[in-house]
Amino acid sequence: ACLVTTVTSSGPSQSTIKLVATNMIANGKLAEGVQLLCLIDKAADACRYLQTYGEWNRAAWLAKVRLNAEECADVLKRWVDHLCSPQINQKSKAILVLLSLGCFMRVAEMLHSMRHFDRAALFLEACLKYGTIEVNEDAKKLIHAIFADYARSLKSLGFKQAAILFATKAGVPGKNLLSELEQQKEEVKE
Repeated sequence: ACLVTTVTSSGPSQSTIKLVATNMIANGKLAEGVQLLCLIDKAADACRYLQTYGEWNRAAWLAKVRLNAEECADVLKRWVDHLCSPQINQKSKAILVLLSLGCFMRVAEMLHSMRHFDRAALFLEACLKYGTIEVNEDAKKLIHAIFADYARSLKSLGFKQAAILFATKAGVPGKNLLSELEQQKEEVKE
């Protein structure tokens, strides 16, 4: 109670409250320590403690409620890294977090790395149509790789026309595939 009354006081009392909060957290009173940190506007520190102790959902909730957009994004990106780690491997959940952050190229990249070529290609098409991604040289490489892989997938399923459509969108990687598809088309005609 005495600590709480000093919240509006100077820096030394805030340092004392922070010290008490970290001691509480170290002694297993995570919730109470986090509350004290929030009381002195140290919500970013509180989120880091929550993440350190495996309370990722609570850290995300606190970040959305108490932090500015940039700090919140940092907390959520750490959560994405955690979800993508080999021990956790919850990439589908990570994709949802990335969508909420508006990291659309990372979503496409992750879908592609998970070999969900259809979802990656169709998601990219929607992003390109509505201008939600910036197309620079790195993005072009990824876009072409996704469209080329989707075209190959369509080809293997026997959907030649659709494969041709996506091969034409795949830039240089799609040209070889396109000539393969055209050659098959001519062989069928003969």
